[in-house]
Amino acid sequence: MADAANLIRRYCSQQDQAAFRRFYQQEAPRLWKYLIARGCDVDTAYDLLSESFLRFIQTVCKNPAAPLPLLYRIALNLRIDLHRRSQHWQAALDPEQLAAIPAAETDPLAAEAVLKAMQALHGDEQNLLLMRYWIGLTHAEVAQVIGLPEGTVRRQAAAALHKLRAVLEP
Repeated sequence: MADAANLIRRYCSQQDQAAFRRFYQQEAPRLWKYLIARGCDVDTAYDLLSESFLRFIQTVCKNPAAPLPLLYRIALNLRIDLHRRSQHWQAALDPEQLAAIPAAETDPLAAEAVLKAMQALHGDEQNLLLMRYWIGLTHAEVAQVIGLPEGTVRRQAAAALHKLRAVLEP
C-alpha cells in the first residue's frame, strides 16, 4: 500500500493524475466501510464518499502533508450534516449494513459478536475503534481526524478495547 501523503504530494506538486487515482483506489473502500459502519445505507455511503472526495480534491493542495485526516474529517462532517438534516440517523451500529462490508465476511460469526458487543460502547468509543481497527487509521491519523492529542487517542482506544473485551468474555 503506497503512502497516502506521498501520493497526494505528487498529485499536488506535479498534477500527477495517476497518483491521485492510486490514492482514491486505496482509500475509497476504507472510507466507504467507515461510512457504512457509522449507519449510512449503501446509497448514502456512496453519495457521501463522492462528496467527500470532491471536497477533498478542492482543498488538499493547500496542505498536502496530512491527507487522511483531512479526508476523514470531511466525511465525518458530511455525515454530521446529513444527520442534522434528516434527524433519523442510526446512532447504533447496524449489523445488517455492516454485514455488507467485505471485512465482516471473512468470519461473519466473529464479526457479528464484536458488532453486538460494540453496541454496549459509547458512540465516541465506537467511532474511535472503527477508525483505528476496522478502517486501519493510525493513532496519529485518528487524533487528527477527531481533534485530540495522539496520547489521548491511544488511552481512549485502550480503554474502549478493554470494555469491548469485558463484554465479549463470558
